[in-house]
Amino acid sequence: SCRFDSWCLGEAHALMEVPAPPPLPEPAEPAGDDPLESQQVFLLILVLLLILCFSVGNYVTPRTKWLTEGSFACLVGLVGGLVMLLINVFGDEDYSISLAFDSEAFFDVLLPPIIFYQGYSMHKHRFFKNAAVITLFGLVGTIVSFLVISVATATLRTFSTRTCLRIGAIMAATDSVAVLQVLNPDRSPLLHSIVFGEGVINDASSIVLLRSIRNTYRSIGVDEALSGVITHIFFGFFVTFALSSLIGICIGLFSALLMRMRSFSSAHHQGADRDRLSRSAAPEWITRSESLAGGFSLLSQINGTHQVAFIFLLAYLAFVIAETLGLSGIMTLFVTGLVMSHYTHHNLEESAKITTQELFHALSLLSEVTIYIFVGMDSLYKGNWTNVNKVHVFSLILLLLLSILLARLVFVFPVCYLQNIWNRNKLQLADMATIVWAGTLRGAVSVALVIYSFAPNRTQGTKDPELADRESSTVIAAVMALVVFEIIVMGMVTKPVIRVFDGWRPPGSSSHRGNRYRVVENELELPLQVSFLTLHCSPSSLLHSL
Repeated sequence: SCRFDSWCLGEAHALMEVPAPPPLPEPAEPAGDDPLESQQVFLLILVLLLILCFSVGNYVTPRTKWLTEGSFACLVGLVGGLVMLLINVFGDEDYSISLAFDSEAFFDVLLPPIIFYQGYSMHKHRFFKNAAVITLFGLVGTIVSFLVISVATATLRTFSTRTCLRIGAIMAATDSVAVLQVLNPDRSPLLHSIVFGEGVINDASSIVLLRSIRNTYRSIGVDEALSGVITHIFFGFFVTFALSSLIGICIGLFSALLMRMRSFSSAHHQGADRDRLSRSAAPEWITRSESLAGGFSLLSQINGTHQVAFIFLLAYLAFVIAETLGLSGIMTLFVTGLVMSHYTHHNLEESAKITTQELFHALSLLSEVTIYIFVGMDSLYKGNWTNVNKVHVFSLILLLLLSILLARLVFVFPVCYLQNIWNRNKLQLADMATIVWAGTLRGAVSVALVIYSFAPNRTQGTKDPELADRESSTVIAAVMALVVFEIIVMGMVTKPVIRVFDGWRPPGSSSHRGNRYRVVENELELPLQVSFLTLHCSPSSLLHSL
């Protein structure tokens, strides 16, 4: 009976149990919430805009007096940003495009090709002939601009001292590309060399200065006096500048030495023109080395394609060595490019010369246009304006414009007058005004530095600007807006302004000087292409000939 009752009770409980409902399917995430898909959409639009810039830009910019390459690319970026904004407003998906690049990508991927090509494409004779005045503009001018902008930013009493110093270093980087596109180097060689030389040294100096500020605040205490902070910053700046340049010189000379030995070894082992390549003409240290295993036969096998890869790898090696030692890889790249163009380039095969020049030019142009497009697209992203103090943004923009102009006026005219004292080629008032105008423009380097210095990164656990601190978001928004204004508005009026300055010149004042300058350049470049057979006796004579 008890067993029967227990069995009945169990059956009753079994009948009373209700089967559990099947699990509900999880709601599907919208397409725009997938970071991979969002990034793919961003990259798709970016590639399409790059194709548009490279296919249409060269046709449009020479045919209008208003547009430059930078302003056209930024306008194209604004169109892309408007497309993304319309997708977000009228579509069901929200594609976050802001900071699709990591902040390190700007510094490690986009900036190196720009800086290296600036050094590689620099006109060496003009640079060394006017090295003193170019150094004053590029190095001392950067320091003056840094101090003026930092002090002016501090007067707002809104940002911390560290932020003011970083803003000063970032906004000290000029962008003279728009002016260089208008200047005629044959008509005004001195002016062109100063504007170009100042631009490349200024960019490298600003990057070194920003790195010095970061390293200083990592090594000293928070309570350190401001005078001590400034002293540490400038000491670190000059040490980093010197050591980074030394690494670039060593890597550049090493590449020149190997390519020079390759050129002789290739000609010697091929047996071309045996009468001219006699044993008496060859250096003894190379002749003796043929008795070693293999001699220099390994170097003679480096063809044109391998030479291009060799230059690329050595430049990257210089960058990695400097970064590993805690120095400035960007500064090292600039010096490496300068030394390679002066020595290594003339020892390459003709096909390798053309390929190397065009390859690095293409990479530099691609990086610059990418940054300009990104500026235009990112300036319309709503997330950049939700976590900022708009009053502080507009106040900072206005203050930066005034302080940049003040910094240019403070040191440009005194340096120009000093140049006129010691140089027989005089700078006229139109030249001085052009130098002032060229130094007021800001562009790709400033954007890359502000992203690198203030944007959230992986170590902070977020890349969303809405989750970044308010101060950093305000600085990024202000710099982005200022660069867009200067690229589009000031870049569009650059051609008319330079033509107005040219109208101040006396007729025929610089054409004769340009023609004479060009003849001297051609004469001085001939020794750089002298045959390896003129070297004798030792590796020291090789370096002397280089």
